Amino acid sequence: MSTAEGLARKQEADLSPQVDEAIPAAEQLAKDGKQQEALDKLLVLEKQARNASDLASTSRLLLAVNSILYHARDYAQLNAHLQLLSKKHGQLRQAVQKMVDGAMEYVDQLEGDDQLRLIETLRDITEGKIYLEVPRARVTRTLSKLKEAAGDVNAASELMQELQVETFGSMERREKVDFILEQMRLLKAQDDWEKMAIVSKRINLKWLADKEHEDLKLRYYALMILYGLWTDKYLDVAKHYRAVYETSSIAENAESASAVLRNVVYFLVLAPYDNEQSDLLNRVYKDDRLKEMKESYDLVKCFIDPELRRWPNIQDLYGEGLRRTKVFGPAGTAGVTGDVEEDDKHAKGETRWKVLHDRIVEHNIRVVAGYYTRITLSRLATFLSLSVAETEQFLSKLVTSKTVYAKIDRPAGIVSFVKPKRGDEVLNEWSSDVHKLMGLIEKSCHLIAKEHAVHAALKAQQSKA
Repeated sequence: MSTAEGLARKQEADLSPQVDEAIPAAEQLAKDGKQQEALDKLLVLEKQARNASDLASTSRLLLAVNSILYHARDYAQLNAHLQLLSKKHGQLRQAVQKMVDGAMEYVDQLEGDDQLRLIETLRDITEGKIYLEVPRARVTRTLSKLKEAAGDVNAASELMQELQVETFGSMERREKVDFILEQMRLLKAQDDWEKMAIVSKRINLKWLADKEHEDLKLRYYALMILYGLWTDKYLDVAKHYRAVYETSSIAENAESASAVLRNVVYFLVLAPYDNEQSDLLNRVYKDDRLKEMKESYDLVKCFIDPELRRWPNIQDLYGEGLRRTKVFGPAGTAGVTGDVEEDDKHAKGETRWKVLHDRIVEHNIRVVAGYYTRITLSRLATFLSLSVAETEQFLSKLVTSKTVYAKIDRPAGIVSFVKPKRGDEVLNEWSSDVHKLMGLIEKSCHLIAKEHAVHAALKAQQSKA
């Protein structure tokens, strides 16, 4: 470990008066064209302040040296002195931090090669130093933006991925999340979706729930929605949209809230049926805002009510409206508030329209399974408006996913929805029936004994009379 990274030393002297006098004098010398004389004057005093562990004076002198070189536009010397001063024997950590922070202000003011050289110098100075991890992350992000602007997205993403900002103890959480979202965005630009999903797990969703972090929350869910669309995980997309819908800035805007809720509905009805999907669909169905959106409300009602829905009727009622949306349309994908965010390479509207047809068929099969114990395959195909082969294919898929229970007698063409009972279920049912029977016998015996007692009492009264 170098001295610069060692423990803080006790200040031995205060050189503030000398520094107050030296800095203006050096600046005047620099204006008079005597730059090297000005630098020598400051560097001699910097050594004294450093050896005396005078942090305030050392920091001021380092900043003054850099300022003189910057304003003289001597960027080569600026880079050289940054390297030199950061590696001086016994250099103070806090002084180096302030020098780097000061130099970072020059980065945005420079252009072209001068800017790139200064960035590389700062990255070299900060490399491997924990106390400079935050400045390194910030300057690396600036370099990443320059690479992306130059069209090298892969290099920009590679630079950002090397930053493990979640481990930085000195960086504020908001800035950490902002860095991680930038990493996710660049991975999305590379179409590296799987790695983007891994990086997304570094963000604590509970922290995003706070109102003051809504801008980051919306950026996060915009990216996760695109990932869900890429993987065709419609239930995840619906849950992401619901999280956006519950964001106060969206909920307070009636137009945005309606657009987001509409997307929640679309992706919920596209999601495969299971307990979670059914529960979320029922909760959305009870939303007061949905009742004001007649078409979406009626579409949800089709999947809530245990009634058969013929696909031709669904097409007539909802086809025109749904096909105009970004979800079921021929191009584009729905964004956080219903806007198009991606180009045609991610367009899956036609595929989703076919998926909606499949969900209607599966809903009808569940309805039939709820009302029938046995049905002919041909009659079931009539209910579903499908051929017998297609009906068998859909039914087999639902049985495989354990959504419904069914057995097909193919020679007889009969489907049975009655699930055979296991041995323990039969025994439990028999035990329950025996228990009920014994209860009835005991009650009957009690009533018979009661009648005998009443008749005996009446007979005794009559004999006395």
